[in-house]
Amino acid sequence: MRKTRESAIVGSECITIRRADTDDVSQMSGVLRRAGLSSAGPALLEFNLATPGTQMFLACQGDRVVGVACCVFFGRTGWLGNVAVEDDVRGQGLGSKLSQQAVDCVRRAGAQTVLLTATDLGKPIYERLGFTDEGVSYGVWEQRSTPTLACDRSATVQTSGIEDVIKQDAAATGEDRRSYLAPFVDGARVPAEPGRHGYWVGLPWGGGPIIASSPASARPLIVDMIRASPGSRLAFPEVNAHGGALAVSLGFQLARRVRRMRLGPPVPGYRPGTIYNVFSLGVG
Repeated sequence: MRKTRESAIVGSECITIRRADTDDVSQMSGVLRRAGLSSAGPALLEFNLATPGTQMFLACQGDRVVGVACCVFFGRTGWLGNVAVEDDVRGQGLGSKLSQQAVDCVRRAGAQTVLLTATDLGKPIYERLGFTDEGVSYGVWEQRSTPTLACDRSATVQTSGIEDVIKQDAAATGEDRRSYLAPFVDGARVPAEPGRHGYWVGLPWGGGPIIASSPASARPLIVDMIRASPGSRLAFPEVNAHGGALAVSLGFQLARRVRRMRLGPPVPGYRPGTIYNVFSLGVG
């Protein structure tokens, strides 16, 4: 199928920018993997391409994919993420061009605020596009050891319906992420013990968002995630100091940090202290 180009030629290298489709998954995965991004898995890329309100853009040198960017529209908010460019074409402004294309896409869809998480390398690019640092760092935690969980009686969970999950998610993020959560409702879990509130939605590629009202509510959800997908990482705002202590107690160590940035007004209702794991760093 012929793919429609979304931009004119960039620079002298005959690089064009266009929308992605399922035929591009293998090449996109390679670009993201070589950039060290955890979003490189084909299953996640296929989900992005199939989900309403999500677009992926490619920078192409002929038939070769040399850059990737993704954007997601959640109504009044949108996210920019998964931006990566191959080493041999850096310095041509492709990261900025891909990012601007994605920002324009969610703006046209009606987003008032565009959000992202940026590495130190990417932050200057986004500042030139008008993004400001919100003063919130997300820590990315990796398991350094496997805790003994078989006798952890705190880790009791039960299934939950989608409406409860959406309500709790909106109360934490200030966003309506139904389109991203609904496909996985069968994997929704909540603490079984009375008085504890939160949820975990397991994802086919591992991990999954965790929202909780307290460390006591978060612990059984994180333990359940570790049991279901060993090796999963955690990523959450560092203002959630209880989350850091809990992560250490469960055998995680801080691997790196990224910064939350935004274009547009702050998101009302954003409560980072209740977030114990993001859906992904590309959509919060």
